[in-house]
Amino acid sequence: MLYALNAAATQLQGSIQNEQQVYSAFREQIIGLGMRGGISLLDEKGEVLEFKVIAQTSFLQRILRSAENESGIKAQGFRIPIRKVDTYYKMITECKAQFVPDTSLVSAQVVPPIAQLAVKMLLSVLGSPPGVFAPLIRDGKPIGMLNVVGEHLTAEDVPAIQAFANHITVALDNASLVSSLQHAKDELEAAYSATLDGWTRALELRDNETEGHTRRVAELTVKLWRSMGLQEEILPHIYRGALLHDIGKMGIPDHVLRKPGQLSEEEWGLMRKHPEFAYEWMKPIAFLAPARSIPYCHHERYDGTGYPRGLRGEEIPLEARIFAVVDVYDAMRSDRPYRHALSDDQVLAYMKEQSGKHFDPFVLQAFMEQH
Repeated sequence: MLYALNAAATQLQGSIQNEQQVYSAFREQIIGLGMRGGISLLDEKGEVLEFKVIAQTSFLQRILRSAENESGIKAQGFRIPIRKVDTYYKMITECKAQFVPDTSLVSAQVVPPIAQLAVKMLLSVLGSPPGVFAPLIRDGKPIGMLNVVGEHLTAEDVPAIQAFANHITVALDNASLVSSLQHAKDELEAAYSATLDGWTRALELRDNETEGHTRRVAELTVKLWRSMGLQEEILPHIYRGALLHDIGKMGIPDHVLRKPGQLSEEEWGLMRKHPEFAYEWMKPIAFLAPARSIPYCHHERYDGTGYPRGLRGEEIPLEARIFAVVDVYDAMRSDRPYRHALSDDQVLAYMKEQSGKHFDPFVLQAFMEQH
């Protein structure tokens, strides 16, 4: 028994990310050991136990489901005051595992009187095997209960089952910590995302040319990336980079950025600095490091004639090559202060002509397949 429970405890500690995974691992291990059991947690006052998971064979599970349907009471999630069950009360108040030679006595106290008839068949099938009821202990205080029932259990198994209960407590604590860290990470990312949205809206207010363009190209970039079967896990960085692709324009003076007509050569020289402005602005922000490629490189051209660094071919990050296709398409299909939007046929014809010049031929082909 000790060896088997130690092996089960090792499995329980492995790669647990949340509370439900703890319960699933417990169910699998207990059934694998030829026993049944459950995990219950105390409420904040330490007076009521709530059944979190019940581990039993599929045969018993079917009988339980039938009893639940007839009685209208669900076993998982069932709450019972510890004072109503002598074994529970003794275990919790003494914070000490209890060996019970006949668990039918415990079952009789757990099942509410109104459900006794409905679960009569279940109780007869369960019989009266021995069981151990062990407290889940944190900082010297009980927080719940582990119960294990099996034909071959004896009082000598109590220390091993209490040790197993301790492992369950550790696993639940670890799962809670992981969940808390994930929640904090999610909240932080949500705050960053809200900040990025604010920056994007601020730029759109300054630059009439980009109104609505930013979110469209971000969404189209994600769509194209996915259609090419590329790494899904880096999509959040791709999306952020696309949202911020023109953030460097915050460093361009209004008289240039908002000029209604064509820019002079000097003004174009200043405008072409916006990718460098974006890079310098994003550089100290570690969270945005994986998103810098698009703002910095989206004006590079496949043939090396782009700016700011004149990168060529695969020297240009893939995400920037993908974004360049989407960006040009959306820009040409939109009205500008100095021209009307071009038709879809006109834009696609121009883009085909720019294959291998402005655009990566492979990326452009993937884009064309969507149109």
